[in-house]
Amino acid sequence: MKKRTLYFDVLNIAACLAVISLHHNTIVHTYSDSLTWKSALVVQVVAYWCVPVFLMLTGATLMNYREKYDTKTFFKKRFLRAVVPFFAWSAIVLIWKVATGQYTFETGSIQEVINAMLNNKMESIYWYFPFLFSVYLLMPLLSWLTEPKHRPTLRYVILAMFILQSTIIPLTKLAGISWNSSFALPFNSYLIFVFLGYFLSTCDLDKKTRYWLYASGAAGAVIRYVAIFVLSTRDGAKNTLFFNYGYFPSVMLAVGVFVWAKQVDWERVLAKIHVTPQRVAKISSYSLGIYLTHKIVMYYELEWLGQWGVTNRDVFWRTIWIPVTYLIALALVALLKKIPGVRRIVP
Repeated sequence: MKKRTLYFDVLNIAACLAVISLHHNTIVHTYSDSLTWKSALVVQVVAYWCVPVFLMLTGATLMNYREKYDTKTFFKKRFLRAVVPFFAWSAIVLIWKVATGQYTFETGSIQEVINAMLNNKMESIYWYFPFLFSVYLLMPLLSWLTEPKHRPTLRYVILAMFILQSTIIPLTKLAGISWNSSFALPFNSYLIFVFLGYFLSTCDLDKKTRYWLYASGAAGAVIRYVAIFVLSTRDGAKNTLFFNYGYFPSVMLAVGVFVWAKQVDWERVLAKIHVTPQRVAKISSYSLGIYLTHKIVMYYELEWLGQWGVTNRDVFWRTIWIPVTYLIALALVALLKKIPGVRRIVP
């Protein structure tokens, strides 16, 4: 069996927790001049690296797939691991939301049902999967960049995307300038994370460079908080400019987190708390299933907590209850994986 990379598993688990943190603090999307909104924005900014790091892990683990198996095997594995669960859970969530009155159809036609599933109308957080599938489809091309002779090209693509898409676009918008997006590379701006994940996982950075990247990550978080706070306060409503994973504050933060996690001696850390790398790998393998199911868990948690007057605005829900959601979703996924037939749709 191929030896797993421990910091990949640690990042996977941490990113999953960070995703849940974002979803416990969705009140940030409704601006108010209140301590509640300001504190939710803190969580939103600090945890914003989660989706970029998920994409970085995709690049780090899949761009070199040719070293392990052929392209046909790659697509088969991705289809069973992600595509099948996505469509299965899209159908399950759609039925569940209709049954609980959270979603209604205008006509109930086949076209409307398919449209709801393909465009994530029944569950907005599933937006991640169609983009992920597009990355899979592009991976046979991206994989050629892992050859040593193409390393300079990989660096060039990352730099060009960072300048032309992550930096120039938000700065020109901020300055009120109409930037012609055709000047950018013809890639989705989020694709930079796939490249970065592979690049950073396969290079050794000196201490000075790492510390610059840590400082850059912290600066990215501060810049994003200040920008969202100032612009939203000016507008009297949530300003969406920096709610984009592909823009430079998000890229800087994600890179800082990834590089830091790579440098930590996780075996030593885990040994101190008596947790084995095998246990971490097992928990990490549940992350995609947790992503697919945790919003259902959150719905029933709020229904139950509502009996005691707890709402999604309470600090208790937005902080302390985050790991509770994670553990319940983890237990649910572990249980579903033990049920014959059902386990096929639980990644």
